[in-house]
Amino acid sequence: TLSPEQAAARATALAMEPPDPYTPQFTPEGAITAATYFLELVPYVGATGDLDIWQNMSTEDCEFCNGVGSEAAEIHDAGGWTDPWVQEITPLEWWTDQEDPNRYVVRTQVTSEGYTEHPTPSAPSQQVDKFDHELLIQLYWSGNDWAVEALQITNDEDSE
Repeated sequence: TLSPEQAAARATALAMEPPDPYTPQFTPEGAITAATYFLELVPYVGATGDLDIWQNMSTEDCEFCNGVGSEAAEIHDAGGWTDPWVQEITPLEWWTDQEDPNRYVVRTQVTSEGYTEHPTPSAPSQQVDKFDHELLIQLYWSGNDWAVEALQITNDEDSE
């Protein structure tokens, strides 16, 4: 049973709106926009447990994508949630794959304040520290939209 404060926090999380959709474009700017949108989905997925958009934008073999989706599903299946949080996403550069011009890599900086996870209604809440990560996001243009194939954290500088 949730306390009134927990029930209100969970209701707020579950009511979170997804980020505004982007218009797919096969351009460098389109790849950057798709990568940014994908990163904006992370707090939404954690808060709501809604994996539809996330899975539609992820390839089956994307380990990062599968990990975020599995963790969100596990928490929500147990009655938990993650409080919504804000992150600053700054694209830094992009390049195309020399072997396949439909594959782009976008390097970006993601800075986030800490947030709170509620793994189950009966378990104590867990604070996730603020972070500042540089990421490489590999996207593939399928002819009508971008799909994320991989995401790699290139630095792991958690703030204190």
